[in-house]
Amino acid sequence: MPVIRVEVPTGTPADTQRTIRTAVKAAVLKTLAPKQTKYDYVAVREVVAEIGDGVPLVEIDLRPGREPERKKALVDAIAEILNDTMGVDAADIYVVFRENPAENHYCGGTPLPPWVPADT
Repeated sequence: MPVIRVEVPTGTPADTQRTIRTAVKAAVLKTLAPKQTKYDYVAVREVVAEIGDGVPLVEIDLRPGREPERKKALVDAIAEILNDTMGVDAADIYVVFRENPAENHYCGGTPLPPWVPADT
């Protein structure tokens, strides 16, 4: 897990959106959740806004437990992805993490277990 939503301006080409989605999923594996792919959900959606005017907005919902360094690494990776795909400056990206207890995350009607690092 996490669930990540990346908001991009209306009219962003579908190929660009797919590239962002694929790259963010790969970045999650390198930063937040090495070796864990079952609960990684990434969506890119269009919103009525302009770069630097609240967009790109990146919302990340996850279970508690990741160290600040992991989160920072993901933010840096997302900034690089958005710069490479859309020319967005890191200063124009807003990222918010929301941590909710595992018992508030369900998949298939079953709550997820607490998050523990897979790389230790």
